[in-house]
Amino acid sequence: MAGGPPDEIPVEYGVFFGEPYDEWLAKAGTLLELHRFREARDILDRLLEATGGLDPSPVVDLLRGTLLSDLGRARVGLADLTGGAADLDRALALLRPLGPHVTGPTARPVWTGILVHTLIERAENARRLGDTGQAEALLDEAGVRADDSVTPEVHRAETAGGRALLLVTRGEWGAAEELYRSALAATDPGLHPVPYLLSGLADLLAETGRLDEAEDLLARAAERFRAHGGEPPSLDGGRAHLALLRGDVAEAERLYLRASVAFERGGDPVSLAACEQVRAALARVRGSTDTARALAAASRARFEEHGVRAALGEGLLEDAHRALAAGDLPAVQEHASRARALFEEQGAFERCAQVDLLMATSAAALAETGAFPGREHELLRTALATAVPVALALAAVRADFATGHARARWGELSRAAADLAFRLAWSTGDQGLLFELVEVACAGAPLAVDRAPGPADPVAALFPPPAAHAPGLRVGPVPRVEVSPGRFALQEHIAAAEARYRRPVVSDGSVAPVAGADRAYPEPMPTVLVRLADAGGLYMSWRWTAGAQGFGTGYAPGPDTDAVLAELSAALPGPEGIAAALGGALADPAAEHALASRLSEVLWPAELTDQIRTVARGLGMRPLVRVQPSPRTGRVPWELLAAGPDGTRLLDLADVSLAAPAALTAGPRPEPAPEGLAVLVLDPRVPGFRADAELGSVLGRPGTDPDVLALVEAHRAADDMLPRVAAPHEALRRTDQDRHWLSGALRAGARRLLYVGHATSAPVEEGQSEDTLLHLCCTADTGGHAEPVRGHRPLSAKDLLLGTPDGRPGHEVWPSPARVALIACDSGADTRFAEPFGPASALLRNGADLVTAARWALPTNAAFHRFGGVPAGERPLTELIAAVDAAHDAPAPVRVLADWQRTRLDRWRATGDPAAAPLLWAAPATATAGPR
Repeated sequence: MAGGPPDEIPVEYGVFFGEPYDEWLAKAGTLLELHRFREARDILDRLLEATGGLDPSPVVDLLRGTLLSDLGRARVGLADLTGGAADLDRALALLRPLGPHVTGPTARPVWTGILVHTLIERAENARRLGDTGQAEALLDEAGVRADDSVTPEVHRAETAGGRALLLVTRGEWGAAEELYRSALAATDPGLHPVPYLLSGLADLLAETGRLDEAEDLLARAAERFRAHGGEPPSLDGGRAHLALLRGDVAEAERLYLRASVAFERGGDPVSLAACEQVRAALARVRGSTDTARALAAASRARFEEHGVRAALGEGLLEDAHRALAAGDLPAVQEHASRARALFEEQGAFERCAQVDLLMATSAAALAETGAFPGREHELLRTALATAVPVALALAAVRADFATGHARARWGELSRAAADLAFRLAWSTGDQGLLFELVEVACAGAPLAVDRAPGPADPVAALFPPPAAHAPGLRVGPVPRVEVSPGRFALQEHIAAAEARYRRPVVSDGSVAPVAGADRAYPEPMPTVLVRLADAGGLYMSWRWTAGAQGFGTGYAPGPDTDAVLAELSAALPGPEGIAAALGGALADPAAEHALASRLSEVLWPAELTDQIRTVARGLGMRPLVRVQPSPRTGRVPWELLAAGPDGTRLLDLADVSLAAPAALTAGPRPEPAPEGLAVLVLDPRVPGFRADAELGSVLGRPGTDPDVLALVEAHRAADDMLPRVAAPHEALRRTDQDRHWLSGALRAGARRLLYVGHATSAPVEEGQSEDTLLHLCCTADTGGHAEPVRGHRPLSAKDLLLGTPDGRPGHEVWPSPARVALIACDSGADTRFAEPFGPASALLRNGADLVTAARWALPTNAAFHRFGGVPAGERPLTELIAAVDAAHDAPAPVRVLADWQRTRLDRWRATGDPAAAPLLWAAPATATAGPR
């Protein structure tokens, strides 16, 4: 190659080195983009050799640095990670000192771009070699320089992609997801880093259980790759992984084989080894033991040859899982110990937790084999001491994710650790530990509405803050739970988790034990607080917080729990509507009593019922039972539970309310107005929906229900209501009660709120209860977090929590009065979510002391008349509304509402009258925040 570079670094981009360097560098760059690494390497080797006779100068250093940078990339592409690292380090040693020599307005950005590209390549190389600390430092440097490069948008995106991969390696899934999404939102879709970002995010979503979105992202990545010249074989690897997660083993095997052939032809033994690792597992599933052994050996040898320590750790972990499935417990310990050492070396502490979970599972299995007589209890205690910190650490990872949907998927993946910890605590008979496990599981996650990215936040470092309308809510880790003065639940296990896995597992705040009088009563009440947790089986703790002393724990096997809850679900209004439910178990006396007995037998300990009876007899009054249900038991009508063979129900023995998670109402909350008017929102007209439509009238034509008119007239006559009306019917089917009207009414100092209308629960499987909607008179052009529905924008719980886009917080825009009633279908569905941030919870957080809401869909009066055989003169829904309204004006609303429910129960037992069916009157439950 004749010629040489000029003596000075030129100003214009594209004429740096002269020919033939510029032409052949461009050819090598094209080959690198096409993953034709061997051809690129050969060209670059010859170009580098040609520079040997050139006199030293800054421009020669720039040329050699550029060649070495591309050569390092080619070697890494050929899986020569060590050789690639050496070339990239030589390139950086030449490029970094050139800063003072590159001053031109065009040349400097070009030099910066070459340096940033080299830093990113070396960081990825370090990550694959297991040196995550060096990778992070290199990416930090790249991020600082990216804006000064000739293509800053490209280099910001590439730096984000490298940092996201590093976060994934460390198990920081939530931060990685947010970084991918922010990078994609900020990058021109036509730029070449975009398909890599799309496929990286797809892999992350697949790993955390969101398969449909991952599949969509892979399709978009494939389209972008084709626009840039063709799909890389790694895309088939992503498709294969998705197929495997969906259970399509044949398709997964076909795609992994196709990817393996492509990697072998392209000279990429590391990616080939990754495919072989999975193909070995698939061959074992088929029963092809020899093939599986050969593939696993080949994979391991390639990883060890090329020093890919992260993948080697994953392979060892997979070997440990297989050994556990085969019952080879010594092999489990051997493989897992080696894997853990590799993960800890890389700072991949989430993976360390996964290894520890496997080892705890193995220790528990070893105890159950009986191979060590007399040491079973010791082995179980050892497994328990490992399992609890693991469960705490993996649960804390949830707080890294920006949306409830992502946290719900992570919860599904990490639940095995909690299941094991609870099971071991129960099997060892450690009642105190089980009690503390339930307390922590039920504490809830504090809402982090004011989170701002810190200076070390990778998103803040590369991209502007996200838009005000975030897709979901953020939460923090659970608070510390004080179980006695100076002692916090699981405090030793929390310390162990934070030390082993290098992350906080509880938030800075704490919640104290609930004691003293509940604001739902003007006088102290004997009170028992019952909490339930889902962990494979159903676990319960209870303690007397006032009027008595003592605590206890309970357990129901998972299959028994699921079976009886399926019976309950079949009795409740479902997709087929109210008609079927009005002919179901909760509208038939014999079937309802049988269901109540089965619910009690499975879900409620007889010991607790005996304690309630004893306290009631001793004090001569019904105690208060405050239940915090688990998501699985969120629709259980606890009041109906059979309390004896004589037909007694829990409602006969006690008043029953729901308890909000401690984190929801911990810390300062707005103090509701002690005086003020009752705000009545009665069947508001929803824009875009006729009276007989899905979101049409709940109470019928205004003026046709004398009991509703009487309720309004009582408030009007006492000058105790908003809106101000001249006649009772004017309070019904109004068109002006939108979110702005409601805000003004509440900010004026309302005493309480009664809402009768429509609510739409968010899908429980999506995990975002904040998407539950209340339907007011808001038109589609009203601002808010929910999407419009026809001509209407609903008011979401997210609105109530986050407030308005201009930064006004929800508790200022919609301050809650002390007492709120939401008489609407599924308005109290919060309890069915792992994160209860629906309207009822949002109003409690915004200051309410209690909220009465419905656990399931409510039959209207018209439905009772049409499907239930109830005479037209009876209006059961109106009676319920009037009872709730009266209770909320009483000094002890929970007791007054329970007294009314007892009259319904007596009538139901005596007559079986469908108008007194528990399908309606057992639906509302009152959630209380407890003492302030």
